[in-house]
Amino acid sequence: MIGTNRLRLRLPLVALVVGMTLAFGAPGIASAADGDGCPEIAGSDADCGVLTVPENRLNPASRTIDIPYAVIPARVQPATGTPVIALAPGLGESAESLGRHLSRDLGFGTHRDIVVLEQRGGQASTPTLDCPGVTRTWVDAFTSTDDSLKAEGTAVGIELSDCLAEFAEAGGDSNGYTIAQTAADVVDLRNTLQIPAWTLFGSGWSSKVMSAVAGLDAAGSDGVLLDSLSPAAADTKAEAYAALNASLAELSSRSGVEGTDYAKTVADLAAGFDDDPFTGPVTNPFTGKQRFVELDGNDFVSLVQQLLTDPAVTSTLPLLFDRLEDGDSGALAPFVVLGADALGTVDWGQYLVSTCLDQKASWSADPVAPEAAAPAEGEEPVVPVDPPLLVTYSLADAACAQAGISPAATELRAAPSFTQPTLILAGSDDPISPAASAEAAAGSIPGSQFVSFTGAGHRVVDTSACAAKTAVAWLDKPGDDVSAVCDHDDAITPIVTASSIHETSRAASVVRAVDDLNWFELLIPLIFLGFCALWLVGWIITIIVRGIQRERLGLLIASGISPVTGLVFGAVAVLGMQAAMSAQPAVALVGVPSYFPYLGILLAVGLFALIVVWKLGSRGAALLASAGVLVWLGMLAWFAWIVLVPS
Repeated sequence: MIGTNRLRLRLPLVALVVGMTLAFGAPGIASAADGDGCPEIAGSDADCGVLTVPENRLNPASRTIDIPYAVIPARVQPATGTPVIALAPGLGESAESLGRHLSRDLGFGTHRDIVVLEQRGGQASTPTLDCPGVTRTWVDAFTSTDDSLKAEGTAVGIELSDCLAEFAEAGGDSNGYTIAQTAADVVDLRNTLQIPAWTLFGSGWSSKVMSAVAGLDAAGSDGVLLDSLSPAAADTKAEAYAALNASLAELSSRSGVEGTDYAKTVADLAAGFDDDPFTGPVTNPFTGKQRFVELDGNDFVSLVQQLLTDPAVTSTLPLLFDRLEDGDSGALAPFVVLGADALGTVDWGQYLVSTCLDQKASWSADPVAPEAAAPAEGEEPVVPVDPPLLVTYSLADAACAQAGISPAATELRAAPSFTQPTLILAGSDDPISPAASAEAAAGSIPGSQFVSFTGAGHRVVDTSACAAKTAVAWLDKPGDDVSAVCDHDDAITPIVTASSIHETSRAASVVRAVDDLNWFELLIPLIFLGFCALWLVGWIITIIVRGIQRERLGLLIASGISPVTGLVFGAVAVLGMQAAMSAQPAVALVGVPSYFPYLGILLAVGLFALIVVWKLGSRGAALLASAGVLVWLGMLAWFAWIVLVPS
């Protein structure tokens, strides 16, 4: 569906603050120039530059374009392995932070340098295939139900055609933005950096590029690591439909309830959204402005596919489906926000140009309902109902046709075949690139290893710690058997059940506020906890001073009930949410631990204990109690809205 996933929650920070607040041809001649630093695609220790290459190697009159790159040195020096070259996993995505992620988070860079190259035409490159009109119309297609998918895709195509006309007027050649040309960029970079050989890493879309590089530059690549492989020749549209159904079938099996068929459930819910679209506020990921959106059945199914890429989020979907079947459409709201996040990670002008050139020619037609059998005599004819569609593919079909973009040459539309040591990783629950397709492709690569990880979604090294560990082990000794390095079931996350949580859709907004560092939305709980902490410090100091003076402390000690219960409330929430999210990282999308409503008792006790403060009799105590009442009532109202009020 829409871009890639940013669906994994930031557990340590989220757990802390949620608790406190409930409480990224052949080689042409290339050159490289030093850059001004690359804080976005690498760390402060990186060596950065710009690769200058022909825009279209098949056009002798082509201008040149500039593509940033970064080299992140191995953590342990000197490096003992050849460098690893990588591009952003998704077409139209930036390599922002990719180098640090591979090098540090996944451990690829312990003994190897990590080289990251941006995509040609992306926002970091010069020129860019930035088409604001395409982006605006594309977003509208996902967030409104005014027109048919074909009409919406045609509108996108009109904007794309206008954008490419302006691009050509400026001297651009959009026919150069293909997998083959990107593969040649990778070879050019190796030659420019004078690296004798390196290891290729590709994930998702970039696995197509690295497969092409492996064949184009066999002497310059000593190994190939492919994650969620999707061969360039594949019918990615048909694969996506098959993978979605397979993922839903696996989820049905995991539910443990006989007869569960989530594919049918999703189709039925989609039909309901066609009749009564979901409506709700969401922030436009490109403008940052909030707007109300409408999602019909096709949008819903496309959203489900995106959500299934992350095992943690997948674990919440059965409960979401149950709530939607019960008529609680509001439960979808936090999931729609995740979809908007994914939508905002992709440069849609670049995505469409490359898709129209490289991939669309292999796509099958959109699925339609089978033709109904002729009715028996006296029976009413059955009107076939077309299945819901995956919006990205249908929109791209119409947009490519309207823009008149012809497919690129067919030399890459063949099964990958090269002889370097190769490891192919796949997720059994990948809803975009099925593991079966990757395994079949592995059969055409002599001596390759194929390893599947149960429960893992798209981009396996990001959804299975075992997959990342397996990749690191293989990188240490390419060609070794790494099929039994660790437990391949580690990505399976227990399904969230209604009995294990208190259902609320608003907890996710708190998590998002923390991720976005939106302290304004957290103002009330932050004021509350800060008030309690300062009060507690002052209370302790007062107790000590008056104890030294041998004054009576009974009533004064009792006056500390309010700040103590307030901070106990925060501490219990921190530990509780941290434990819940350790077991089920996406639980905040559907609720909070089942005992959270009872935390309100601590708030109530603290409020009533303010009476003791009044009884201290001094003007300062009266002011403290008055302020305390306001702070406690504000916190109680916020807590009730986030946790107690049905949502």
